[in-house]
Amino acid sequence: MFFGARVCVLGYVQFHFAAPTAMSKSSKIIAALLVLGFALVVFSHGVIVPRFLWEPRLQSLQNQYPDQRINAKRVVLALSLNPQLIITEIEFDDPARRENVQLALLRLGMNTLSSIQQGRMQINSIVLKGLTVQSRKQTDCSSFKLECTPVLPAALAARAWQSTQVANPGFFTPQLDLHKLEVEQASFEVSNAQTNQQLSGKFEQLNFELGNSAHEGQFSLGWRIAVKTPDTDNQLYIAISAKPEILQQGQVQLSNLKLDIDGKWDSFPWTGTAEQGKLILSIEQANNGQGAPFLKLSGENLRTYIRRDDLPETHQAAFSVQQLEGGLPAQNWIMYKAEWTYTHEEAQAWTFNMAYDAPNRVLTISPDTIEGSEGIPAELQIRELNCIADGRPRFLNDTYWAWQAGWFRVLDEQPTDTSNVLLCPVQHPSAGGALAATAASASGR
Repeated sequence: MFFGARVCVLGYVQFHFAAPTAMSKSSKIIAALLVLGFALVVFSHGVIVPRFLWEPRLQSLQNQYPDQRINAKRVVLALSLNPQLIITEIEFDDPARRENVQLALLRLGMNTLSSIQQGRMQINSIVLKGLTVQSRKQTDCSSFKLECTPVLPAALAARAWQSTQVANPGFFTPQLDLHKLEVEQASFEVSNAQTNQQLSGKFEQLNFELGNSAHEGQFSLGWRIAVKTPDTDNQLYIAISAKPEILQQGQVQLSNLKLDIDGKWDSFPWTGTAEQGKLILSIEQANNGQGAPFLKLSGENLRTYIRRDDLPETHQAAFSVQQLEGGLPAQNWIMYKAEWTYTHEEAQAWTFNMAYDAPNRVLTISPDTIEGSEGIPAELQIRELNCIADGRPRFLNDTYWAWQAGWFRVLDEQPTDTSNVLLCPVQHPSAGGALAATAASASGR
């Protein structure tokens, strides 16, 4: 009896003194798991990076461009299998250019596995929200032209691209391997206060995402543009869709590209469409890799159609080309097997090859034939874009091609008004000479 009671007492004591030790270990493990889980949740959703860690880099950037004001409010780092860097309230102000760029949010996504394999940070996604571009000009901006294009956004893009092009890149040198691009609420405005002119544009949507195949990828763009002056109120809506795919060389191929245009321009209602079977895009650098980056485009089987609806008279035009290659902005272009057809008073069609020399603004047209087409091979000739009449020699049977009064015109005399597009003859077709080489190279393509 006594022995049994002793065993009971010892068991009671052991239970009450041992249990707290076991429970304390379990509690510590549970607490550690909770803390770890909480940390993972916090880091995956983002942790604010203290300003003193990234402000020196901001100051270094400011020192490189002392004529600009550069600022950012907050940097957030979200750690996961695919980390993200988020920067908010970014502003670039250039008093000399009279331009300002503001961005509410920039999100850069990194592919961890690909970065480890490549030994370098691979940026595979970019998200822009609340992008606003404002530019004040003193030139005539009654229409869209190069002089009225904001310069600062292109300069910033070129600056970002140059930062990835280094001789000996390390792991933390970013490399663009873009698979996803989203732009939300992006707008630009170019104004001339003296003439009360305003150009504006707004991206209602821009989504670009690559899948494992062309069928899984998607690209869509909705863009609204407008020009307002005391005498005009032009508005157009542009919608673009395609199936994007990355090629082995790193180029982006857009298949089944479609474009639709609808709106009112120069007091006329317009409808336009364009379709292309394949368009390949790549980023290259001018001057044999030493100059500024530009967008190179090459494609096949482009077909466009435009109609001006102002009953009882309707104007229609169609343009198609079997092969094209060029670049933006302000790069050379080559087109093979092109056909141009328009109807106004009479239907006319021409077939040709074309080369555009961007630095000299010179267009070379050489005749060609297209199987199944009833178009007439165009005359061999050279024309200058937006020429100046002063001091220009006259040739026999010269004609000027102009966009005038809301349509394409062939004029015997150079127009005295300011046409938006004007192509002047540089050399009469009968002169031959320099054009023969162009025709030979085009026909040999």
